[in-house]
Amino acid sequence: MTDHPALVLPAAAGPARTGLRAGSEFRVGPRLLDRLSTGRAGWQDHALAVGGGAVRFRTARPGPGITLTTSTCRLDADYRSRIDHGGAVGVLAFGLSGTSLFGCGRPDLTHQVQAGDVWLFRLDDAPISRLTPAQDQACMLAVKFDLDRVAAVLAEAGIACKGTGARRLGRVGTRTTLSALTGNPLATAIDRLRAESTALGLLADWLGPGHAPEPPGGLLAPEDRRAVARVADRLLADMAEPPSLDELAALAGMSHVRLNRCFRKAYGATVFAWLRDRRLDQARLALERGEASVTEIAFLCGFSSSSHFAAAFRARHGTSPAAFRRG
Repeated sequence: MTDHPALVLPAAAGPARTGLRAGSEFRVGPRLLDRLSTGRAGWQDHALAVGGGAVRFRTARPGPGITLTTSTCRLDADYRSRIDHGGAVGVLAFGLSGTSLFGCGRPDLTHQVQAGDVWLFRLDDAPISRLTPAQDQACMLAVKFDLDRVAAVLAEAGIACKGTGARRLGRVGTRTTLSALTGNPLATAIDRLRAESTALGLLADWLGPGHAPEPPGGLLAPEDRRAVARVADRLLADMAEPPSLDELAALAGMSHVRLNRCFRKAYGATVFAWLRDRRLDQARLALERGEASVTEIAFLCGFSSSSHFAAAFRARHGTSPAAFRRG
């Protein structure tokens, strides 16, 4: 792949603009990506005229192997792009507004990123294609990691060590603050160190316990997958006081019997068995970090009593919470 010949790097006075014929595909290769994100402190602004609309994007490289890109599309016609990173990367993508479709190494665009969605794209030397339909505004934040830096983390999270694919991780809630990245001027070394730390923290947060992974494709119909994801997100938002099964079924728009059936297909457990496992995951982390007493952890994680917590923990880990903490 070659870089798109029309793109001009930004002038110091402001974002550069260039034209792209409506219906054509904007192609970006490794050399252009390097030019867009290196050599200067802070964010670099760029703009691309597309038919009757415009695509604006900002790029920055806060630390080794980490690149940040925000994009804002205002379009009167569909916009297509194809990016070849020139190496293996993982991309943590946050939908901020609007809708875009993505395909990883394949021409079919099957991954829909909407406002609030969080996806992880894993690319082994394969390009990623994007289609942004005509709309008033579609915004995204992409945090790209060189795979050499995060491969062990992805493997530990159950994401294949090799290959190209995508996983929907969940939806942005009150726990995720993206402004720590998008609002960071990246002007000083301290700024960039903070941004690097935030980017790595986001990856750890979304791959660790506390977020519901999107079920693998093919297990559920798309509408059922979205319904299950809504319910999982709701449960994780407050594990201590979850809604009733009837309330969750209403949220999903299906009966509680069907909701449990879909959960079992997606995660191998019924709704509240899945929730119990997430509570135990959270409790194990709290024990490892030395946070609070065992009794406090039990109630904070939603167990009705410390004895109930101890029994569930022993069934999962073969030891008591107190013994686990002592190591």
